[in-house]
Parts: sequence; structure tokens; C-alpha cells
Amino acid sequence: MISLGGSRDSQTICAVSTPPGYGGISVIRLSGPLAAATAHRCLHHFPIKPESHRAYYGLFFDPTSGQEIDQVVALYFANGRSYTGEETIEISCHGSPIICERILKTLIEQGLKPAQPGEFTYRAFMNNRLDLVQAESVLSLIESRSQKSAEIALRQLEGDLSFEINKLESEMTWCLAHIEAGIDFATEGLEITTQNELVMKLSECLMALNILLSTYQKGKTLKDGLQVALVGRPNVGKSSLLNLLLGYDRSIVTAQPGTTRDMVEADVIFEGIRIVFQDTAGLRSTSETEDPIEVMGMKKSEAAAKKADLVLFCFDLAEGWNSTDEQWLKNLSPQNLIFLGNKSDQAESAKNSSLDAEAVMKKLQIIPDISKSPVLFVSALDKNHRQVVMKSIKKAVSVDLQGEQILLSHARHFENILKAKTFTEQAIQALYDNVGPEFVSIELKEALISLQETLGKRFDDQIMDRVFKEFCIGK
Repeated sequence: MISLGGSRDSQTICAVSTPPGYGGISVIRLSGPLAAATAHRCLHHFPIKPESHRAYYGLFFDPTSGQEIDQVVALYFANGRSYTGEETIEISCHGSPIICERILKTLIEQGLKPAQPGEFTYRAFMNNRLDLVQAESVLSLIESRSQKSAEIALRQLEGDLSFEINKLESEMTWCLAHIEAGIDFATEGLEITTQNELVMKLSECLMALNILLSTYQKGKTLKDGLQVALVGRPNVGKSSLLNLLLGYDRSIVTAQPGTTRDMVEADVIFEGIRIVFQDTAGLRSTSETEDPIEVMGMKKSEAAAKKADLVLFCFDLAEGWNSTDEQWLKNLSPQNLIFLGNKSDQAESAKNSSLDAEAVMKKLQIIPDISKSPVLFVSALDKNHRQVVMKSIKKAVSVDLQGEQILLSHARHFENILKAKTFTEQAIQALYDNVGPEFVSIELKEALISLQETLGKRFDDQIMDRVFKEFCIGK
């Protein structure tokens, strides 16, 4: 567990904020009450009273030995005008790990403390520069692997989701205040608000909560990437299809069935969305193999298919559909499914093949609700088919970021909003049941607590640990 807060909040911290390794420049960040005084001791031409948002050039040196370490530029941010809300300095030095280490060692010898992971952002949160939703979005923005995930993180950092949750908190607070005022003035016969008005306002809040909850799967998919599993019998061309979809050779391809025995995973960015493909072991019937390694591979294939956002069920058009396909498809029953009939180039000349989509679909009618699943005839040897499959994948899971839609993308947010929804439903039901305003008040307070915990207006060490433990040092 990270140790933040307490006496550390009054200490000045420092850390390298750029990634480790060699580069043009590295940035070392200082934050706290001694930042400017320390820079004045270690940096030529840095004034005692610097001007905020101004850069100062000079030689960084060790005050104890007088030895010069590097030519640097120090950018000063005054208290209340920085990322953390504290007096902050960002020192840009040459991008050598040796130089960074020497500067950091000098700062620590001057009394500064090494920053812990996420401590700068933690201080920004504690100084009301960010709420907890925005603090989490900082990490999401840093770790974004696609254009769409970066867009979601930036919108949350700018406060779109926080604004919506604050608005819900305000509406529920109004309802709670009027309910409790009604309790206080009940003996005087005054009606502060009507039951119908309370039900109407809380129903509007419930609708807004449901809308937020409905966006979670899309938001999580855009944040973490689409998980797409390729499954099917051995030697139907799953590995070749993976290589086609990635645009480079990732899986070993041979004519021998069962080459892939473990999952092969790789990702690609398509139209701003990260798609993570999993090439899985071939699926046989239980009577076809006794090889324990192959059986383990098939179990992994089945688990991957159940966890995936989308399953590409591959079969050989030249050989056709058989009972093994039917057996495994019944076991999987995935919600999102695309059928890929591979080797269309061979099927055209095969005697028993049928390139008629309707004929293929008739064989698939044994699976409930399967008629809505697309069936594509492709060849892993035809590069033009990549675009067709990729567009079908994107369409099947509907992951477009539409207009100004606000999305949930973190499990913690989803859990808290779900709790708020449950308590709001119970408050509305309590109003309908006329069980008394005291009971309605209890439910509403719990709903409010869930919203406040989402924003970080209420928090404990466990919540802080959950939010900041994934951060890197220097952020």
C-alpha cells in the first residue's frame, strides 16, 4: 500500500517525470514549500523570488561540493498556480539517466523527499485542483493505447463526467433537504414539497444514472481495447487470418493441424480503436484427441471466447461445416459473433463447397438467435479482405464515440453509480409505499455517499490506494 498524506503533505518532493532511458531532455519535478529555495541553492541565476510561469536558464550544481552537473532550464509555478496546487519547479536537463540520478541525489541531499507513485497527482487532488474522477483520468490518458481511449480520458480530465455526477448530487441533495425539512416541520402541519414532486425528481435522477451505466461496456471497450478471439477447428486458417488482420506475421502457419497450442495475442489500431486479437488452439471433439496439452489448449480457447468482446468463429469453406463446429458453438454461445468462412479461394474449385450465404446460414439455425450474426467469406491470402473483416468487427460491437456522449470507463465508477442507482430505486419505492420520510432519507443518503465517493468528496485509505497504486513515479 502506498503511503501518502499525513506529514508528507508538508514535505517537498521530487522525482524524474519523464520515462527512464536516453533522450533529448528529461524533466525532474519538485513540489512543496521548499521547491524555490532549493532551486535557488542549486541553480545559477535562479532568483530568491521567482516569477510564476517563467523559465530560468543556468548551471545546476551540487551546493556541497560546488561541482557543476548540467545546463538546465527551470520552469517555476507559484503556489496555487501549478499542477499540484503547490509551489512547483520543473527542471529540464539533458536526457541521460546519469545526469538525472545526480540531480535527484543532490535534491535529496538538500532535504527533499523522493516522490512516491502518483504523489504529484494525489497532491493535486488534495489541493482541489482535480477531483478523484479527473485524477484517474490522468493515468488513463498516460496509458491510452488508441485515439478513442485518449479522447475519453481527456474528456474526463476536462470534467465532463464529474459535471454530470455533480449535477446528480445536487438534485439528490435538494430532495434530501426537502425531505428532512418536512420531517422537522411535520408537527406544524407544513408541507415542504409533495410526494409527486420528489418522485418526479428522483425518477429523473434514476434515468440519468441508468444512461451512465449503459455506457460502461462501450467506455471500457474503448479504454482497454476490443478483445477479439479467433476460434475454430484446427487447420481452418485462424493463424493465417490473425496475420492478415494484424498486417504482419505474428503466428506460425503450417499445413500441420494443431500448430497453435497456446494463445497468441497481439493488437492493432483500426480507425482510432485498439483491437486485441487472440489466436487460440484448434477445437476438436473430445473423442479426437487424448493429448493433455491439446486438451489444455482447447480449454483456454473456450475461456478466451467466453471472455472476449467478440468471437470470430472460423471454418473452412472448402471442407464445409461439420458436427465439431456445431458442438463447440453450442458450448460457447457468445453474445457477439462473426462467422468467417476462410479459404474462399480454394472453395471456388472444391466440389462440395457452397458459396451461398443462405445455404451456410441454414446449417447454423441449430444455434438460437444465430441468424443475426454476420457470415463473411474470406481468404487469408487476399489482403483486400482485411478491411472487410475489420469494419465488420467495429460494426458488430458498436464502439463509435458519438457526439457529446459521456462514457463510464472505470470499474470503480461503475460500481459506485450502480450502488447509487440501487439506493435511488429503493428511495422511490419507499415514497410509493408511504413508509415514512425517515426511511426515504436513509436511502437517499446512501445514494449520495456513493456519488460523493466517486468524486472523492468522501474517501478512505483503501480508495486512495485503489486509485493511485497504478501511477508511475513522477506523476
